[in-house]
Amino acid sequence: MKFGIKTGVLLFCFFYKAVIFAEPAIVIADAPSSLAFPSGETVRYAAAFLQRYIQEATGKKLSVIKESEAGNYQPRIWLGNTGFAGEHLKGIVFRPEELLIRSAENDLILCGEISSDGTDRGTLFAVYEYLERALGIRWFFADIPQYYPDGLGTVIPKNQTLNLSGWNIRDYPRCRQREGGISYYYEPLDIQKKWHPVLRFGSSLPYRNANHTQINWYKLYHETHPEYFAKDIDEQINFNTRLPHRNYICPGTPGVLEQMINNLSDADNGNPPENGWGPCPPDKNFVYFAFNDGMTLQKTCHCPQCVRLLRPAAPEPGQASELVFDFAARYAEAIRARWPERTLVTLAFNHYRKPPETIKIPENLNVVYVTKLMHYANDQSIWNEETGYVQQWSRLLKNDPNRLRIWLNIVNPAQYTSRVPFIYPHLFQKWLRTNLKYSNAYFINGLNPYLTRLDDKSRMKALATFPMVYWQSRLLWNPDTDVEAQIADYSDKLFGEAANTMQKIFLLLTERWEQLPLPPETDEATFIHTVRYPREKVAQITNLFDQALAETGNDTMAHRRVAFFYNHLWQPFAAESLQRHRGQQEQ
Repeated sequence: MKFGIKTGVLLFCFFYKAVIFAEPAIVIADAPSSLAFPSGETVRYAAAFLQRYIQEATGKKLSVIKESEAGNYQPRIWLGNTGFAGEHLKGIVFRPEELLIRSAENDLILCGEISSDGTDRGTLFAVYEYLERALGIRWFFADIPQYYPDGLGTVIPKNQTLNLSGWNIRDYPRCRQREGGISYYYEPLDIQKKWHPVLRFGSSLPYRNANHTQINWYKLYHETHPEYFAKDIDEQINFNTRLPHRNYICPGTPGVLEQMINNLSDADNGNPPENGWGPCPPDKNFVYFAFNDGMTLQKTCHCPQCVRLLRPAAPEPGQASELVFDFAARYAEAIRARWPERTLVTLAFNHYRKPPETIKIPENLNVVYVTKLMHYANDQSIWNEETGYVQQWSRLLKNDPNRLRIWLNIVNPAQYTSRVPFIYPHLFQKWLRTNLKYSNAYFINGLNPYLTRLDDKSRMKALATFPMVYWQSRLLWNPDTDVEAQIADYSDKLFGEAANTMQKIFLLLTERWEQLPLPPETDEATFIHTVRYPREKVAQITNLFDQALAETGNDTMAHRRVAFFYNHLWQPFAAESLQRHRGQQEQ
């Protein structure tokens, strides 16, 4: 068969297009929406992320094009706020941060909820979900090369195909705030980006947690207004000059509240005091207040006005509740008198985490309840206390879950008492299922609250928490997540031939924590080393790690991962245990 020159050219162009455009193109709107995270990015960031991981898994680098250019391409992955998605998804009402993955003939739509201000809060989650489901990619912990070898925490199976057909998934996070030790203001943005697909952290609630709001008051006022600060039992002010952020205000001094209101007025007029609210400056709708960290009963103001509201003989959780929430209520009322649209957000923490008994909580006061012992709540008395406080706060806040947030303060024992690994996914699941109706907002101080303050050697202690941090993130997204399936997936994807052995280790660590509650009034370190981890249990887990190392080849990624977990999850505690038992023998 013979073709003319014109026909040949047309056929060449047709086949050329077929070759060039055989792979899907990633299509974004000509004016892509801004993303909720990372700050300052648009859907272009989601497209680049999708492009990168598809290439790493399949070897194929897909083009990223504007929607106005999409007519010449087949098939296509429509990403974010495209007109194509809008036409195909008419009538869909998205929940906050909801993701959608849906096939449309030969094409695929990846998109999500866009807030009323035009911020895309779901598309990036759709990208993560698709890559996890379609290509088996996992982000189990962030790959941060300056602290450990790159590639350990991310699993990217090699795939030959990219399936765009048969997808119809919608999902959304059951907890509307999911933040923690790696969060929007604890770590540099490049570190946050690495952790984001692991944790899927985010928040669709309109306000943040109050914290560290008074840390600069010493600098601002200790010379001009020393009366603003706490007095001891002799009514003397003893400034902490070594740690200025460990100075505490006197809530009974009228000038303190007056100064706060004046500061708000100055801020509205464009002249705020320098760092007057620490990392939590006020906005048009919310004001934040929290006493500085480290305030114990002894360090709480004991001037005549304050001491009358202290309850030193009460159990520790309520010793300062009347004093603190008397001040918070007065502050909220003063705000409402000047700015009816504003709400005050404050902490219930430490010796004032128990709800007050005599203070009426104003309608414009929201509370972040900071747990102390949630991760020990396999003890029934601790469970009753912690969940009881949540329920009491909910009642005081008119059973409005948007007014109550929960801060899971999980830094002990690994931070202070022992290097013991503590893994409790079933307990965490039980907690979420029980309390989600009272609050669906969580901040977890459980990765390591001091990551930015420690040197590199100390910082490595955080690595012991990585498995639990990952399972927490899955449960915060959906408390009905199958815990056993998550542990199995974690073990299988990371450890190859040693998957079964590593799964045994994780299940054994879980059992030692969840099934052996710490009795009240018990020395924690002694309990850890004699009951939770007696010598024979330490030896058993060490032997399992040795077995896992032997099951993997020395030059494999699986072997390096086993060694990583052995060195950072287990070995520091095993060495601590050995030293303790040697000391007991010598006594």
